[in-house]
Amino acid sequence: MTSLSFYGGVGKIGGNKILLEDKGTRILLDFGMNFEEQASYFTEFMPPRKFSSIKDLIALGMLPDLKGIYRRDYCKHNGLNYSERNSVDGVLISHAHLDHLGYVHFLRRDIPVHVSPESKAIMSLFDTVGGGAYNDFCKFNPSFIFIPKKRSDGVKRRTARDGLEERVVNDFSFNKPFKIGNLEVTPYRVDHSLPGAAGFVINTSIGNVIYTGDLRFHGRHKDWSDYFVEKAAESEPVCMLSEGTRIKDSSARTEGYVEKQSTKLIKDKKGVVIANFPIRDTDRLLTFYKTAVSNNRSLVIESRQALLLDLLRLEGVTELPASDDEFIKIFFPRKGWGLIGRTGVPEEQVARDYKSWEKEYLNQSNVVTAGDISKNQGKYVVFMNYFQLNNLLDIQPVPGSVHIRSICEPFSEEMELDEKRINNWLRKFNLYPQNKIHASGHASGNHLFKMVESINPKLLIPIHTEFPELYKEVHKKVKLVNEGKKYQL
Repeated sequence: MTSLSFYGGVGKIGGNKILLEDKGTRILLDFGMNFEEQASYFTEFMPPRKFSSIKDLIALGMLPDLKGIYRRDYCKHNGLNYSERNSVDGVLISHAHLDHLGYVHFLRRDIPVHVSPESKAIMSLFDTVGGGAYNDFCKFNPSFIFIPKKRSDGVKRRTARDGLEERVVNDFSFNKPFKIGNLEVTPYRVDHSLPGAAGFVINTSIGNVIYTGDLRFHGRHKDWSDYFVEKAAESEPVCMLSEGTRIKDSSARTEGYVEKQSTKLIKDKKGVVIANFPIRDTDRLLTFYKTAVSNNRSLVIESRQALLLDLLRLEGVTELPASDDEFIKIFFPRKGWGLIGRTGVPEEQVARDYKSWEKEYLNQSNVVTAGDISKNQGKYVVFMNYFQLNNLLDIQPVPGSVHIRSICEPFSEEMELDEKRINNWLRKFNLYPQNKIHASGHASGNHLFKMVESINPKLLIPIHTEFPELYKEVHKKVKLVNEGKKYQL
């Protein structure tokens, strides 16, 4: 029998965790974090307790209580039973946003994770730059293990310095079928707000099952999503799992709109341009790169973005600017002792303010400091998210400077509180009001309805949406599912 069990992404946006079972094979479709659930219990200052994380997250309903899928080092430390054998044959990741990928950290190292090459590059980025307790996407750092001391009796705690292991991560090729256990999966590129997003056709014993992941039809690569729809329709699916993030929204502003409006806004401006856009959205990075170049400016990115560009280039992505492009600058803000930009300070002392991976970029010829930007504000479009606004104290924007907000609107109480703090910074430096120029990474309702009508599955199951019932307007057989339940197809 073919079945689907839903452990996330039901009646809400994000946190997709879906178990497909057929032919003796079990596949997890994504294994993501739901940000709203996370914020309901935890904050930056009270994160999940690492020593009891799996046990705690299961108790709170944020991880499914499934045997044989979680990493053994955590299970043993948490006092949880674990199996010597995997209970799933693989994890199929649609794309590398954390609401689809974020809980992979907790999975066993030997469960194969199947991703696109671009998604693997982003996972490597997470592993390299850190920024949280739960990375371990490609690399694997065994935890809660004592090992013998080398130079004396007794034991010590094992750390990353004692060596990392590799998670089993397999990168697939688009449009080429591959096997997970007894099931055949064909991945297709779709357009979304970061590189490497995929939709899937999964061949089961009762027919094909479609999993859309997240997608849009108004980005730079509409043709990718159109081709996926074409191939999905040809497969005559028995079931389709469809995202519906923006099912109530009819607007579909394009990347071309963002580029045109941003170019128009900053034309003839004398000051610095501050732009906030999703840090891993390389389409939006390319948009602001083109906007900068057309206004005789350079785009200033941060070192994490430079690393991402390099990792993607290693995977064959060449349509993006290189990290050392003539119109790309890499911003190194003051950290630690704040020594960068000071004269008479030894280079090795400046370098101590930065992490080892950052030092790889520190001496590139296109590095700029806050002082460099401050002296030549008309030359730059500067990426700056809301965790970096304190750098405005060093840049001191002159009259004629502007701020462009190219991210989604706040959708939680916590984000609304952040918004007030953000606006305080912008008012302080005469960058308020925000110039809101954005294009969503998700398809509009009109496009979603057209997709469903084109593919015409026998059964439609809405996921990743707060309004699943709206699909009943365009499809005669819509199944509204509940979290934690198994459904036979």
